[in-house]
Formats: sequence, structure tokens, C-alpha cells
Amino acid sequence: MNRSGDEAELAFLLEASKRGYDIFIPFSHCTKVDVIIMKPGNQPITVQIKKGTHLKENSRPTYKVLVGSAKSSNRRATKTPRYNRYTKNDFHILAVHIAEYGFSFWKVEDVCHQSTFRWNEDKPSNNWELIDSFFVS
Repeated sequence: MNRSGDEAELAFLLEASKRGYDIFIPFSHCTKVDVIIMKPGNQPITVQIKKGTHLKENSRPTYKVLVGSAKSSNRRATKTPRYNRYTKNDFHILAVHIAEYGFSFWKVEDVCHQSTFRWNEDKPSNNWELIDSFFVS
């Protein structure tokens, strides 16, 4: 059993709680939203959390995530998984958990045109200011 996705979600919940966000978890997994966060007096922000997979063949730390949802239980006649790319209306923030580097946050409209996303040390990590920018003081 692969629990890395659960661990990424739990890591996000813990860190968001430490940062003072109110956290809501949707009951159903039929949406593309894993977590909803709020600060008092502000609109809620929806977050999809992904676990970055370390690519070992690279000389520097590189992680990859699927920018969409796939359901292995629903296969086409070609035996390939059904895959749906995220759209800019699915949620606000894609949170990519990058093992010892923490999280890398992206507005969904900045990554939804891709099928996969690759993170390396040239890309931001622990950029919580992106989430903070959604909230007014």
C-alpha cells in the first residue's frame, strides 16, 4: 500500500494549522479539492495536494507530479488509465510536497496546461506567501 499521498496531505494540514489557517476537509473524494483553508473575514481557498516523486536518474534533486487525476480502476479498452488534466476552475492552489524541501505552491492556472510538473532547486519551495496573497489582512 502506498501511503505517500496521505503523508503529504497530513504534512500540509500540520503546517497550515501552525500558520493559523482554519482547515476544512471535504467529506467526499469526488472533487479535485483535498483541503479548504480560510482565515477569518476572507473567502476560502481550495487546495489540491500532490506528492512529488523523486526522479533518481537526475544529477540534482528533481521531483515529478501528475497535473491531473487518473483512476486506475476505470481503464479504457487500450488498457491505459483514464486521465483528466486539471483546469483553472478545479481549485485555487496546487501544493506539491517535495520530501525534505517542504512544499512548492502554484496557482492552478499556472500549471494546468501541463500533464506533468517537474520541480528542482531552481523552482520555489515553501512559498507560503503565494497562499497568503489570497487573503487580505
